[in-house]
Amino acid sequence: MSSDWGDVDEDVDAFGERDGDPSRLPLEAKRALVVLLKSRFVSRAQNRPTWDSLLAYEQEITGRLGDLFLELVIDRDLEVAFKRQNLDEDAPKVLRREKPLSRDASFLLVFLRQEWAYAADGPVVVNRSQVEEFLRAYREEGDGDRAKFERRVNAAIGVLGDMKLLSVDQDADYLFTVSPVVVPLIGVDEFTQLEAAYLRGMDAAGSSALDADNGPLEPEEQA
Repeated sequence: MSSDWGDVDEDVDAFGERDGDPSRLPLEAKRALVVLLKSRFVSRAQNRPTWDSLLAYEQEITGRLGDLFLELVIDRDLEVAFKRQNLDEDAPKVLRREKPLSRDASFLLVFLRQEWAYAADGPVVVNRSQVEEFLRAYREEGDGDRAKFERRVNAAIGVLGDMKLLSVDQDADYLFTVSPVVVPLIGVDEFTQLEAAYLRGMDAAGSSALDADNGPLEPEEQA
């Protein structure tokens, strides 16, 4: 077993025996399907074996996801893939909703998505000063406290880092590479919603959170 797959082979048996039935997925396709179901997204840069298998067995994996009322989204230009709930109104909701992002993390997504929109070619890199400037555009009670504001910035960066939408430069911890997955993951509707909320936030000092109807994006759902 290739070490590139980590512990994925422990889960492939959920899709049946590996041999004997021609209707079953090949092992590499099973591995890719398991990774896709367990992950927010798959990128070529971060997981080349899974990416290659997704492309090689796209039709088969799309069919298996369809059986689960899910869709496979592949952006070949940005080299990212993820699963999405089938939007058919009759389809059961099989993905659980993630806890909504904090206001700061949601607004930071606006900035990251804008940076990708402005970029002529990747990779997109932002620095901490840019993040601080963007989040400082609206004020909260106590924002005059530098330590409190830095904690807000750290928390927002940490959340998106955990989601693998931001990765810190190992040689300069004030630089962050933005994952291209923000482009297909945050569509036009989601971006418009977030941007509008950000503009409202600039005029709503002291509000503690966005309400559920106009609130933060829930950028990924897990099976």
